Amino acid sequence: MTSVTRRTFLKRSAWAAASGAAASGAVAAGAAAGAEEMGANDRITVGIIGCRNRGATVGSYMLRTGGVDVAAVCDCDDEMLDKALAEKLAPVADKIRREKDFRRLLDDKSLDAVVVATPDHWHAQMTVMALDAGKHVYLEKPASFNIQDGKAMVAAQAKHPDRVVQVGTQQRSGQHFMDAKAFIAEGGLGKVAFCRATFITERHTVPVVADSEPPAGLDYPMWIGPAPMRPYNVELLHYNWHFLYDFGTGDMGNWGAHWLDVLRWLLDLDLPTSAAAYGGQFVNRDAKEWPDTQTVLYQFPEMTLLWELRHWSRFMPGAGRGNCCEIDGDKGSMLIDRGGWKFYPRARDAEGHEHPPADLELAHVRSFAAAVRGEAGPAAPIVEGHKSAILCHLGNIAARLNRSVQFDPAREAIVGDAEAEAMMGREYRAPWSLAPYV
Repeated sequence: MTSVTRRTFLKRSAWAAASGAAASGAVAAGAAAGAEEMGANDRITVGIIGCRNRGATVGSYMLRTGGVDVAAVCDCDDEMLDKALAEKLAPVADKIRREKDFRRLLDDKSLDAVVVATPDHWHAQMTVMALDAGKHVYLEKPASFNIQDGKAMVAAQAKHPDRVVQVGTQQRSGQHFMDAKAFIAEGGLGKVAFCRATFITERHTVPVVADSEPPAGLDYPMWIGPAPMRPYNVELLHYNWHFLYDFGTGDMGNWGAHWLDVLRWLLDLDLPTSAAAYGGQFVNRDAKEWPDTQTVLYQFPEMTLLWELRHWSRFMPGAGRGNCCEIDGDKGSMLIDRGGWKFYPRARDAEGHEHPPADLELAHVRSFAAAVRGEAGPAAPIVEGHKSAILCHLGNIAARLNRSVQFDPAREAIVGDAEAEAMMGREYRAPWSLAPYV
């Protein structure tokens, strides 16, 4: 890819300074325009870190933009490398090299960007190292593993304003979500005072089994990385880490990172002043540690936001939508998910209407590519991803304590509660460190 010009640098610096602003529909549209006509010097070369699912999926969509090449894949498990190259990246597998240590990708000067699609506990370490190595980053959600990590990532991006960090909250690039935002901004819902995000499903159980030796193709110490070392367990990898305290953030981080971000974006919300939460493993009682039942109430100025999680139910109160957002105003209500949105007017003589779904995945990677080329700001900048992740972390902290915690939005810190404040971050296992950003 061509080197960064002074004009492009100044553009990106301005976007970094203003990254709290909502991205417009022009991001996706501008990225799409001319994607099939990229010259050799305009092409972006990417490496994928984390290959089980999302990394390979994002890589496959990047290939479809017509302007991005996937040159390398990295995973500490040979099985996941085989899976990615045999399935989602199969059409170009013979042109992609394999690595098991992500640092090899960061050292590769031919790579313009990396996709970080690892377990949550690796997100901050890999992102700050990638930025320091001069790479752009497409980062899977949730942006961070804890509040301390998120602050470090924002600080690292601020140090490198010519580098793009886009979070994989792809709803921000979806046209029907952008249309919903415009409808709300134009007063379609009136005064909005309540909103809700839900994740209601029948989650798989994780059986309790004995620890064992890791398989030969897995570099287990690398998989653990900055997290506390613990014995290998076959039920720990490759998805169930989501539900363990040391590595994931539960479905609060897994799906709440999407829907809480949608609500913050659509309603121009910043950060709450408190979060009251209750929950636990009430029904499934398996090897998961994060709650299977969780209710969180966030307080914003003139607004309350409710999060509901249930892993054991088929009943979906949102008109059959169990994974969605509800927004209530004095003119009516909206239900929105990836399948579109519907407006329910308050006035009995008014007509509601439905809005069909639009592409998310391809539009979001096009947004990232446009930002890397200096054509537009990222649709989901790290500052916004960090703030949405804060809501997830506050909800999880309050749920573990089963009470309310107070939060100072200006300092991005829990206040007046030493026990809760200690849960905002943790020490990294050597040799990994976020210094000098923490």
